[in-house]
Amino acid sequence: MRETDPTNDGTNRKKTNSTSRRRFMAASALVGAGAFGLGGPVGAVAADEHGGGMDDSGMSGEFEDDIAILNYARTLEFLEAEFYRRGLDTLGCSGLLDASLLADFGQPIRTRVFDDLTVIRDHEFAHAEVLGKTIEDLGGDPIEQPEFDFGTAVEDPDEFLVTAAILEDTGVGAYAGAAPSIQNAELVPPALSIHSVEARHASFLRVLGGEVGFPAAFDEALSREEVLERAAPFIVE
Repeated sequence: MRETDPTNDGTNRKKTNSTSRRRFMAASALVGAGAFGLGGPVGAVAADEHGGGMDDSGMSGEFEDDIAILNYARTLEFLEAEFYRRGLDTLGCSGLLDASLLADFGQPIRTRVFDDLTVIRDHEFAHAEVLGKTIEDLGGDPIEQPEFDFGTAVEDPDEFLVTAAILEDTGVGAYAGAAPSIQNAELVPPALSIHSVEARHASFLRVLGGEVGFPAAFDEALSREEVLERAAPFIVE
């Protein structure tokens, strides 16, 4: 249950949320395709723009094989995991609770939010590890964790929470967009099990950001290029 402050109409929270989102998306728009590898040649995205459609194997053209899809997912899991690790380490519990976005929440939520985000961090690292082992089982080479730069998103508590929600939404859309390209049917159930957990993360972060945790009846599936535009600002070449 949330304790409300009659002197706070939510205006400051909404303003912080909106400003952080605009800052994030503006940064995304400035980054070109060359900054994002995602387990395969950067040219795969550009090639898809020219080739398009489904190839003879049923693939959408965005991924060369299942290993490329798994490395794509592994990159995103590393991105989320490292984001949480740095943000939680930098802010600490007290710093996180300074977020204006959390000001209206009662003590039961406030006392748990740091620990809950720590659990989400551990989930992301577990996902990356399992995806790596699956790639090895298929005879592929799992990518190493890229170098990331999150800037002030891991230093300002409100920006941290807003960015976390955006990254989680991006992860949910990325899994939904890539799943139809999976050729090995045995990979679909574990991929869906990760996808559903990512959706729970996204819902939780949305609520912390003052938004509805389940805003639509259907989630948007994101293309590889759309995911690139959102994630590339944080990945160092």
